[in-house]
Amino acid sequence: AYDVHPITVKMLRRGHPWIIKDKFTEKFHPRDRFIVAKDRRKPFALLIHDPRHKHVKARLWASQGDFGAMIKNFRRDMVQRIQKAITKRKQKNILSERQNFYLVFGEADQLPGVHVQYLNGELLVQFYSYFWDAYTDYFIDNLLKTVNKVLELEVFKGNVWVQHRADGDSTQQKAKSLDPNISFRKIEVQEFGVNYNVELGKHYDCGLYTDMAAIRRVLAKDFENADSFLNLYSYTGAFSLFALKHKVSDVVSVDLSEKYLEQLEQNIALNEELDAQSHTSMAMSAQDSLQKLKEQGKTFELIVSDPPSSSSDGNKRTNALQNYEKELPQMKELLAENGKLLVFLNTRRLSRNKFEAKINDIIKKNNLGLKVGKKLGLSDDCPYLKGFPEGAYLKGLVLTHD
Repeated sequence: AYDVHPITVKMLRRGHPWIIKDKFTEKFHPRDRFIVAKDRRKPFALLIHDPRHKHVKARLWASQGDFGAMIKNFRRDMVQRIQKAITKRKQKNILSERQNFYLVFGEADQLPGVHVQYLNGELLVQFYSYFWDAYTDYFIDNLLKTVNKVLELEVFKGNVWVQHRADGDSTQQKAKSLDPNISFRKIEVQEFGVNYNVELGKHYDCGLYTDMAAIRRVLAKDFENADSFLNLYSYTGAFSLFALKHKVSDVVSVDLSEKYLEQLEQNIALNEELDAQSHTSMAMSAQDSLQKLKEQGKTFELIVSDPPSSSSDGNKRTNALQNYEKELPQMKELLAENGKLLVFLNTRRLSRNKFEAKINDIIKKNNLGLKVGKKLGLSDDCPYLKGFPEGAYLKGLVLTHD
C-alpha cells in the first residue's frame, strides 16, 4: 500500500476519482497495475494505475471492500460494471428516441477513463487512460456480448472503433476500426427524427456531439416557440437541423470552417422534410457575423453559442471565456424582445460557478440587462458524478432579458 497526498485523501473521500501527479505518485512502482492507497496506515482506496499519463496518475476503482480480492477479481468486476451501465441505458429507453448515445460514460459509470458511444450499429470506444491497454480485448469482447444481449442488437467486432485519447487533444488520433480492412466508414445516425452523417475513422471527432443530445431534448419547447434562430460555432449543424425540424422559419449557422458548413448542408440534404430555404450559412468568425447581422438589422428569438474551449483565427489563440467578453454584448444586440440566449462552455478546466460568475460579470460590466435562468448540463446517458467537476465539462446557461 502507498501513502497519497493529504489533499488526495480528502478529494477521494469526497468522491473525486482522480489522483493527480505529485511527489507521492512518483513513488508508485511503474509496474504496479493497481495501487492500494492508505490513509494513516489504513488502506482506504483501490486505484487503477496509469504511469504513462502526463497528468492523471491513477483513478479510483473502489473505496471499500477487500482490495486484495478485488484485484484478483478485477475482470469480473469490470464485466459487472459494463452490464450495469448498459442496463441503465436500456431502462431509460434512449434507443427509441435516438441512435446516438453513451453506453458508458467513464467515471460516472465506475469505468474510469473509458467512454463508449453507440452510433447506429457502430460502437466508438474512447480510452482516456493507458491503463486499459492491457485489458482492451477483454473489455471489448464483454462490451459486445452485453450490448447484444441487453439491447437485443447484432453488433460485431467489425463495427467497433477504438480511439486513444489519453494524450488529450494534442495528438488528435483518429478512431481505428477493429476490422483491418476498413479505414473509415460513413453512416447515418438519427437523433429525434433528424438524420446526420457521421464519419468514423476520418477525423478526431465524428461529426455529431452526442453529449449535447440530452440538452437538445430539454430545449425542444424553446425551439418550438421560436421563429428565428442563430447558431454560433455551429460545427456540422445539429442545433440548426433541430431548429428546422421544429419549423423555425429563419435559421442562420455561423462557423469559421467551410468544411463543417459543407457537412451541415449535406446533413440538411439528408432530410427531405426540412425546408432548406429557411437556412443560411455564414462562413466567418462569430464576431464578424454578429457585426454583419447587426448591420442587416436582424434579431433572433433564440441564439446558441457553443464555442470550442480554445480557438484560433489563424492569428491568435483565444479561449471561449475571452470571446464572451466581446461577443455577449454583440449577441444581446441581436436578441429579440422575448428571446433567449443559450451560452455554453466546454472545458474541464473551469467550474460551473466560475463560468456563471464570469457571465454575470460581463452582463454587469456592460449593463446588458440580462439574467441567468435555467442551467444546462450533462444528463441522461451522460450522468454527473457528485464531487467530480471535471466530469461535468459541458456547462450551459439560459439568459433572458431582465
